[in-house]
Amino acid sequence: MKGGPTQAGSRSTPDRHLREERPSFLLHGPSSSVGLTGTLTRFTDLSEAEDAVRKGAHGNLVAGAVPFDHGPGTSSFFLGRRGTGRPARSARGARSGGHFLPDVGFNDAETANYIRLVERVLPMLRSPESALEKIVVARAERYFPTESVDPTQLYGRIVDMFPGVHSYLVEHLEKPGVYTLGASPELFMRKTGDVVTMTPLAGTIPRNPLLPAVEDEERARAELFTAKYLAEHRHLVDFMLKGLAPFCTGLDRPDEPELLGVPGVWHLGTPIRGRLVDSGVRVADLVSALHPSPAVCGVPQAESLHLITKNESTRGYYGGLVGWADAYGDCAFYMALRGLDFDSREHGSLSLRAGGGVVAGSRLDIEFAETTAKLTTMRLALGVEPSPGVRPRA
Repeated sequence: MKGGPTQAGSRSTPDRHLREERPSFLLHGPSSSVGLTGTLTRFTDLSEAEDAVRKGAHGNLVAGAVPFDHGPGTSSFFLGRRGTGRPARSARGARSGGHFLPDVGFNDAETANYIRLVERVLPMLRSPESALEKIVVARAERYFPTESVDPTQLYGRIVDMFPGVHSYLVEHLEKPGVYTLGASPELFMRKTGDVVTMTPLAGTIPRNPLLPAVEDEERARAELFTAKYLAEHRHLVDFMLKGLAPFCTGLDRPDEPELLGVPGVWHLGTPIRGRLVDSGVRVADLVSALHPSPAVCGVPQAESLHLITKNESTRGYYGGLVGWADAYGDCAFYMALRGLDFDSREHGSLSLRAGGGVVAGSRLDIEFAETTAKLTTMRLALGVEPSPGVRPRA
């Protein structure tokens, strides 16, 4: 697995500074509101960024994103002074800008490729001779705006539409003018002193907007607390516990997952709390041990990662991590899900991506419906016409 401690030859550039006209990082939600101020130092490696902030070099907070398939020189991190991630008043409630035209050819090709990959992996998952137990298969959609789009206004719109989750904006260091934005439903990891907490999510079904909220919750509980979804969720929890074990003196979790409602879907989630052997444990080492998890990759990790990278279009920051770390070694990272990539260069384009865990008991039609429900989150943010009756619930 890539990542971990600093390696020679990384492409981080701690000696270069950027004076940003637009924010390079914003994160806002129920438990965090983080932005950066002042002159920013940029890094393409989390480990080197963490070293710099712990030394107190150039700022007191490092924030940014780790991509799905991470390694030295592939991240986007900015070091500066801590500010707020709350959208400016001019951005809150603002329209994202005009109408959006779908790239029909691209979208059709992505759908066809998604179907091919699911049909390819299902026999593998069902074969006793295959080691594959779960794989997350994703598909993308692309749209072109008919008018100019301001990424900070789009971020403000996402914050207003989905106040119950954590919205994020990160500029790509290797592609200035390209931004990843979204509304993450999942805390990947929070570290406070010698305590680490997380709530991994796996096992998902779409909400039914035609049912009263209580009835829909009962339906979701009946469908998710079944052998298929509980096994899928257990893969993820076991992976996280195994990854945390070398760093912790003790780990606590409930015996059964909880039912959690987020915009568009219901999830199974398990709160995990660990006491670290040493409060000085490096954030980069924890990330290296836990990412990419079965929530976005699969079991076994290596085989799933190979299938994904060879058969899907490049995920980039989708399925990665977005968050911050400070000079005390504390951090908060969220899964970069329910999001889009916005290329503000030239005429611009917006690419949405969503996936779901495929296991032996999966059906193509149900898996496809899950990705549609997840794509609807950002379709709503763009003002793209959603499926009839679908509305966000925080």
